[in-house]
Amino acid sequence: MPKNQSTAAQSARRASRSGEKYTEALRRAAADDAPAAPHVLRFLAERSGNLHYLAGGIAAAWAHSGQRVLLLEEAEDYWRWTMNGVFDRRSRGRGRRKKEIEPAAPPEPTTSTLWASPDGPGVLAHHTCMWEVRHPSRESDRGLPRTDRSPLAAAVTDALDAYDVIVLMPRYWSYPDRENATAHVVLGEIDIFPHTDCRTALPGPRGEEMGVPLSPEQSAAVLRERCLGFLFGSPHRPIHLDGVIWQSNGELPVDADYLAGVDRDMNRAGLCPLGWAISERWPSPHRELPEPDRLKDLSFVQRYQPIAGRLRTALDARPARRN
Repeated sequence: MPKNQSTAAQSARRASRSGEKYTEALRRAAADDAPAAPHVLRFLAERSGNLHYLAGGIAAAWAHSGQRVLLLEEAEDYWRWTMNGVFDRRSRGRGRRKKEIEPAAPPEPTTSTLWASPDGPGVLAHHTCMWEVRHPSRESDRGLPRTDRSPLAAAVTDALDAYDVIVLMPRYWSYPDRENATAHVVLGEIDIFPHTDCRTALPGPRGEEMGVPLSPEQSAAVLRERCLGFLFGSPHRPIHLDGVIWQSNGELPVDADYLAGVDRDMNRAGLCPLGWAISERWPSPHRELPEPDRLKDLSFVQRYQPIAGRLRTALDARPARRN
């Protein structure tokens, strides 16, 4: 056998001996040997108070398992409404130009390593940069500055060769990113778990009466309507979800068997349940990743390993580019 022959070529030669065409076998073997394309993951949530914390925990679990993970966060857009060169609508009829406003300097990109394995490839990095710019000189049909999202596309392209998973962390979590993300996972935040129907306030000493218990299938239907409704309706377009993570802001009032029944009904409805989590804190309006010391703490990371493992399996089970 020739020296320095690639693994793909060796496999193709073996296949050709059994009657398969060498060129077809080589093409198939080369595709099998090619490294898997990195996943570009976009979480979705109606409220983003706890999503930074959850995404940070999942990313840390991936990094501790030997994966190279990048948290790509959108910087605050100081250049958001640059009005330089734009006519003031109120003065257009009088032919006067609005006073030019100098744009604030856009923030410089920053990169930091949140955690790195001392003896392996696992790493968790954090990169913050501008995702878009506005061009006031090129107005849209409604007279607003056109949005240019090429900075995000460039940041993703630059990171593809260096990371196994790229997690997009925008300022607004609820809207999908079809141009750059290859997968979408939704976070359903639960304030009150729907295990009974409406409680009835009764007169007299009995006071409030507990509602009738719901079946797991009924509970699943309520959760879909209550926690996933923000994904549907105008002007949103349909989107393929790769999984759902449920997070309760309080202790769950049901047992594991009940939750398993809820998961079965979610699967029946076409959703892929990835796990249940209990929020460590009440929803916060601030975007806060876990502190660096927590990302290094194995006891903290282990809480997210089950969900992180199921999510990675779901991502690996579908094509790298679909949206």
